[in-house]
Amino acid sequence: MESGCSTYNEGDCDHSRSIIHIDIDCFYAQVEMVRNPELRSVPLGIQQKNIVVTSNYEARSYGVKKCMLVTDALKVCPNLKLVNGEDLQNYRTTSNKIFAVLQSWKCPVEKLGMDENFIDVTNLVQDKLKSVNLNSLLVTGHIYSEASMDCPCGCHPRLKLASQVASEMRKKIYDELGYTTCAGIAHNKLLAKLICPLHKPNDQTAIFPEHATSFMSTFSSVRSIPSIGSKTTEALISHKIISVSDLQQTPLEVLKKHFSSDMAVRLKNLSLGEDNTPVKRDTGRPQSIGLEDSFKTVSVKSEVEDKFSALLQRLLVLVREDGRIPVSLRVTLRKKDSKRLSSHRESRQSQISPSIFTLSNGTLTVTDSGQQKLMNTVMRLFNKLIDLSKPFHLTLVGLAFTKFQERMTGRGSIVNYLMNDISVQSVLNLTNDCDTSASSMDYSAASPSSSTTTDLSDTEVEPSPKKPKKVNWIAKRRCLSKEDVASPSKLKVGELRLNSKELEKVSKLRLNSRDRSLTPRASPAKDNLSDASDSTKDITEDGPCDDCPKYVDKEVFNALPGDMQQELKAMWKNPSGSEVPRSSPRTLNKAKPNTIMKYFVPQK
Repeated sequence: MESGCSTYNEGDCDHSRSIIHIDIDCFYAQVEMVRNPELRSVPLGIQQKNIVVTSNYEARSYGVKKCMLVTDALKVCPNLKLVNGEDLQNYRTTSNKIFAVLQSWKCPVEKLGMDENFIDVTNLVQDKLKSVNLNSLLVTGHIYSEASMDCPCGCHPRLKLASQVASEMRKKIYDELGYTTCAGIAHNKLLAKLICPLHKPNDQTAIFPEHATSFMSTFSSVRSIPSIGSKTTEALISHKIISVSDLQQTPLEVLKKHFSSDMAVRLKNLSLGEDNTPVKRDTGRPQSIGLEDSFKTVSVKSEVEDKFSALLQRLLVLVREDGRIPVSLRVTLRKKDSKRLSSHRESRQSQISPSIFTLSNGTLTVTDSGQQKLMNTVMRLFNKLIDLSKPFHLTLVGLAFTKFQERMTGRGSIVNYLMNDISVQSVLNLTNDCDTSASSMDYSAASPSSSTTTDLSDTEVEPSPKKPKKVNWIAKRRCLSKEDVASPSKLKVGELRLNSKELEKVSKLRLNSRDRSLTPRASPAKDNLSDASDSTKDITEDGPCDDCPKYVDKEVFNALPGDMQQELKAMWKNPSGSEVPRSSPRTLNKAKPNTIMKYFVPQK
């Protein structure tokens, strides 16, 4: 059974893409062999707990299979060399290096686990086609079947050229990192992945679109199709649909009786080798970082806490290497249930405060108190999953950071501007209108919001550090010309930043001055901001403000940073533009123009 463009509907006849799937040969084992070349010539197995999760091809020749018990593996291969592979750090590092090599082609690259990658080389192939002789193009590596027809869309030359690109990629990975790979080349992701292992190890295979249906019919189980999971497989088998060939021959209307319309169409297309899923360009960083520890059984809370603590220490190392700040933590348990005669997993997750993680010398760190906060969150989630008033039996515990935010650094970073310099603008309460205010302001730091969602019942966000509730600025809000606020750089907010201690000191001094202000004050007319003679003659350039303007509290002024004192002195000495009196209650209630500063400065 074959299908070409002539048998496709107009919407289905899309062979325009050129997709490469690259798989690292016996990944875990090869990582160990590259680290220790002496392991290349011996049968090698990677052990996790009591299972051989993978092995090299030397061990496979003895009959060692994936996920075989260690005892069984040693029976078939007594000289099997076992290496503990429970720590995935080296494997993740290698995976990232390979990903980086593939990114050098400037094509979309999508990770599939640690040892597989999809690369969409469509645009690259189109560019190369302009400078090659189509008649001399040959497939590099193997081909599933020779072309039986000339496809009018021109996919054959494109896939031949894509096979050459795949060979170049595999060669570069081996030359730079020492890893052998296999590759599949096709017009979609499904066929590229399934054709990839046809000539393992260290080889590649291409397939033309007209052979998609016949190739798919060779799979004896529908479970062989990557998009079909165990539950869908069970449902298909219950309707006597076992092989992919069975699925191909089942009418679409019959499938729609047992599945939703969309699902039925999807299953039918997959069985024919049709897949329009795009290659998703990503950064190579995982959406979650997690670790698990399995065991026979644990029934004591203190032992569970010890295992969680050990996982957390290892997990923090991975987060430090990743560099992103976690904002969500997930706890997973596998319970042994005698009634169900099987184990089942349950998980709960909660948001965590980004302030737990700090950046020190470019490295993400967590203090001892921060680790204790994380452990408290872990055990709180554990208590929600387990009823401690009843006996429990666990066979696995897992921890994972599931959502992240990027930490932006540098003076040019907008996040740095919003998070750090916002305090200065809140204190100055600058606007580009001529409204002045003597009212106090709420001082609050801006924190980046997250688009993530979690179970609200589990969400207990750590409160942000306390800040002074009120900060009264010594100089009443002043009028600035448009030129003064045209650019944040002209405000020199980075140089005028107040730290938390200074803010507390300003607040405390202001409270003291407020007590003294209970005595009768001069009339507002005498305090008018336009009194330039008082504003200039009493201020020296470098010394303390012994004779400040009448509306300025001297103690508060002297407590400010020197740079800020100098700017205030300069303003009083040479005020720009016409002077404006301090605001009255009438001006306070006056509507303010809708400017961008409204979103940076709290308006009271």
